[in-house]
Amino acid sequence: MATDYSHLLDEYPEKICQDQFYRICHISKRKAMWLLENGYIPCEDTGKKTRRFKIRITDVIEYLTRLEDSPESLLTPPGIFSSGIKYRPKNKVVEPIDSDKFMKMLKKRWSSFPDALTVSDVIKMTGYCQTTISEWISKEKLFGVWYRNKYLIPKDCLIEYMATKAHRITQKSKKHMSLIRKFQEQQLQA
Repeated sequence: MATDYSHLLDEYPEKICQDQFYRICHISKRKAMWLLENGYIPCEDTGKKTRRFKIRITDVIEYLTRLEDSPESLLTPPGIFSSGIKYRPKNKVVEPIDSDKFMKMLKKRWSSFPDALTVSDVIKMTGYCQTTISEWISKEKLFGVWYRNKYLIPKDCLIEYMATKAHRITQKSKKHMSLIRKFQEQQLQA
């Protein structure tokens, strides 16, 4: 059932500014600017530095309704505002992976890497960016030790994380997907 946005007509004037727009839509200022500049929401561009855009509240309501009904029609380029895509198809079935067997495969595949990995090693191994790996460490998803102005990550901790918890990542790196595919191929051949 679609959300009723008619209350916005009473709460806001006929034309609103970018500040009000991003707050109503619960998006970042940067995304609001991009949506307005790229014609996702009709608006009047005054060219001023402040209060540059004038947006009709009815157009905002139409955008929110379209976003709710068919989010795939309003997708922005992947990674432009965040590390992932907000829309995920429903009922997508992900086959479970045997974490013990996957761990064994990763140990064998990554045997040439040192036992204490740098962030750049982890980037090469997993395909994720430095920001993502730093976030894993800061959120204590992945164990890392700060040593001489850089993080060192035990290889066993990375292998355990990739085999037991990383399957929850919704927007996996190409390298991660490749590792999963290779593992599944090996399981079919066994």
